[in-house]
Amino acid sequence: ADHLGAFDLETIVARFDEMGWRQQLVRQLQLDGASTSFIVRDDYTEQTLRITIDAFSQTQQLEFKLESDIPVFIPKKDLFGLVTRKSKDTISFNHLTLSRAKEYLITFLNRDIATLEQLYKDSLNKAIKTAS
Repeated sequence: ADHLGAFDLETIVARFDEMGWRQQLVRQLQLDGASTSFIVRDDYTEQTLRITIDAFSQTQQLEFKLESDIPVFIPKKDLFGLVTRKSKDTISFNHLTLSRAKEYLITFLNRDIATLEQLYKDSLNKAIKTAS
């Protein structure tokens, strides 16, 4: 794991662009699933974002997972739907395109956590609608 030090937004985005994600995917498949991650930590907020290429994607396109330690509270109804409780979760996404992963990275780097929270909640609502 390379630890590259402290950088500004432009440098971090440039490093992300220089990753050679196709080659990383090939290498990952050759190494039987050893994953390649791009990890950014904001020392000010002490929040971390991890973008990982999904070697086992069902499509021919590059696909990414984004995980974070950013807390988000999701309202969840109990068994009978009478009481709504807030459930603590962390912001994460699956099946992201390269451009979407980069967009979310930039949002994180701009400390626009409210937007990431909303995108996460929207993705949960989509998943619930798709499942029903």
